[in-house]
Amino acid sequence: MTLSTCILALGTSMSMNQSLSSTYLCFDPIDSRPRTVLLQILAVILDCIIVSILWRILTWSRTARLMLRTLGNTLLMSSLLIASMWVGGAFLGSTQSFGVPYDGSHYLFDVLVDASSFAIWVISTSFWVCETSPGTAISVVTILTGTWSATVNVLGFGDWLHQSRMDSLLPLWLVALGAVFFAYSHELRHVIFIQRAFLGILLVILLAVTAIITLNRGVQVFEQRHPISELIYEAQTKHERWLVKATTSSTLSAAVSVYEERHSGRSPPPNFAEWYQFASSSTIIIDEFGQVDKDLAPFWAFSPSELRRRADIMASLPGIATIAVHDGLVEIRGDGDERENSDLVELAEMIRKFSSHLPDMVLPINLGSNPRILPSWREFRQEQHADLTSMIDSTLKRSAGTSNQTTASDARNGPELDTSPIQAVAFRQMHVGACPPGSGMRTGLRQNVGKFCSHCADRHSRGQLLNDFGLSLEICAQPDVQSLHGFFLADRRPPPVRQLLPLFSASKADGFGDIVIPLPRSRPEKPDSTWQFTRRYDSLYWRGLVGDASSSNDKALRGSHKLRLLHLLKMPTAQDRVVMILPVSGKENLYKPEVVPAFDASNALRFSVEINDSSACSGGRCQLIKQAFGMKSDNEEPLEYRYVLLTDEDDGPPTQVLRTMGSGSVPMVSTIFRTWYTDRIEPWLHFVPIDLRYQALHTTLSYFGGIEKPVKIKGKATKFNGSVKDGEWISHQGQRWAAKALGMKDMEVYLFRVLLEWGRLIDDQRGEMGG
Repeated sequence: MTLSTCILALGTSMSMNQSLSSTYLCFDPIDSRPRTVLLQILAVILDCIIVSILWRILTWSRTARLMLRTLGNTLLMSSLLIASMWVGGAFLGSTQSFGVPYDGSHYLFDVLVDASSFAIWVISTSFWVCETSPGTAISVVTILTGTWSATVNVLGFGDWLHQSRMDSLLPLWLVALGAVFFAYSHELRHVIFIQRAFLGILLVILLAVTAIITLNRGVQVFEQRHPISELIYEAQTKHERWLVKATTSSTLSAAVSVYEERHSGRSPPPNFAEWYQFASSSTIIIDEFGQVDKDLAPFWAFSPSELRRRADIMASLPGIATIAVHDGLVEIRGDGDERENSDLVELAEMIRKFSSHLPDMVLPINLGSNPRILPSWREFRQEQHADLTSMIDSTLKRSAGTSNQTTASDARNGPELDTSPIQAVAFRQMHVGACPPGSGMRTGLRQNVGKFCSHCADRHSRGQLLNDFGLSLEICAQPDVQSLHGFFLADRRPPPVRQLLPLFSASKADGFGDIVIPLPRSRPEKPDSTWQFTRRYDSLYWRGLVGDASSSNDKALRGSHKLRLLHLLKMPTAQDRVVMILPVSGKENLYKPEVVPAFDASNALRFSVEINDSSACSGGRCQLIKQAFGMKSDNEEPLEYRYVLLTDEDDGPPTQVLRTMGSGSVPMVSTIFRTWYTDRIEPWLHFVPIDLRYQALHTTLSYFGGIEKPVKIKGKATKFNGSVKDGEWISHQGQRWAAKALGMKDMEVYLFRVLLEWGRLIDDQRGEMGG
């Protein structure tokens, strides 16, 4: 009996612990591994005691009615206890441990379904336990869990996460062996509803099938070329196709035809000819402005007068600057510090170059780094439905007064705005409410943040490498992002606006409703280094600013994308592992994924990653960060390095992307934010994309920079000469493209296009002007 239990536990544990650990870190100054293990053991003991006591209480109940009453009272008391703890936390000013309700009816429905399912499961399991014993029920659940987990691992054999046949098959064999021993040692005739003999036959069939699958499926091997080399080759083709689509028009009539074709027959906005003349003399991108269309689409739901009213409301909020265009003249009203007001002045100067072609308008400008507009999905969906109706009516040139009606409640009352700061947990839940009901963020809440979420990254990855940069920015499909990025781990000051109001911002994340425009601060300000690519330091450069957002709470210390990066490269633990694509020993042009201790992998690579500014950080946690990772105050020029890693700030995108892309260095970009140029740059051609989870960081850096010190793989030293030519190719391609399509003139053309489309939206005659 004891032997069968041990075999079952071992097999199930091995099957469930094969997944790669995430980079979510145990922060040594606040986390103690021995204490955590001790608490886990204590929790298991308490669970056993609770199950045993509940079993005895239920077995003493003489009738099913008494059992149901006992279970009902137990569930009710548990709910009341949790509710009282939440209420107490709310009165004390903190609900971090228990959360706050999501916004909207979707969450309420999910709660009711989950609570009902859990109650039914508890009641059913309790009856089952009373008919058998706690040990039997727990063992059967262990058998089912272990079999499922081990089978999933076997079916995944051959991908970059499952490279060992033994590791895939052994847990399943142990679970099957333990299940048979358990059934016979307990003299069970049935396991659930399956006869003991039939269960044995099923397990034998399962073992045979999985063995055949594993033996016939080879491990993942890359022949002739490294997978990054393949991605670089494909990127050139993708960009050429996009460029053809973006530069189709060579005349005004062609531009009008292309516009109508790509906008379901809708005519261009007024003064499109003036925009075309301005654009054709300044940029090569004439026909592709998909980001503009996506940003403005929801606002078709509102009448022009309502849009103007909402713009006035937005402009009146604290922290929002305003630019007004009246009779071709541009006026500004700043509401920020000197730097922000300087940005506003430069933005106004850009608009003055084409303001004579714009109608009168009031533009609320967000000069801060973080996006602000975060409507709930329910509100956004209603507006999208109205958007479709509005566009159809517009195409048919119906009256604007009948085709763009606002709901009565909006027209009478207008949005109610809350300007008080919100906690990080509330902000995360607001963002979940802004995602579609069927998205991963809504349906796949990640509790086990310590394990790598492979299905979160699969959509935009080829193996471990980021392949589709656009999909990687769709964070509503990635439930683990909220635990891995500082943007979601800090309190929001100012808070997001929950209604769909027009606000022109420099960037936005998935779920936000800001209108993206180029702001002057995003353009390059300093000249490039004069060094050639081969003269620059063959190393990865990163410097990070740590502010209050990175240290606002313990969750931020463990999940901040900046601190995770520092931990992974500078001070990984002995338990940390990474997967690297390395040459197969003794074979030329053959590569395969290998599991390597993170310490050895980081020690073999060349990098310079440091915190260089903590002036914006205050409090005890800031001191803990300095003690753990140190701080280096230097004036090094990033562009003297070949590879520059650019990560998001805690409230917005990296600020030096355009400067680095226009230089002779290779930008390695990790971001969750969209900007005006996001659709224009091609990953693996103009820059190197890095996933937020950093699962391929070592592979990527080793491909370009090589391995300085041999890494031992299964006892053999493995060397890898980096592909310097590919790195130089990307730096040259990025530099050429930045000069061609990401300059100041391109920013002006993009801004002109946005404001031209916005001018049509707020025009009372838009239904009669083909829009």
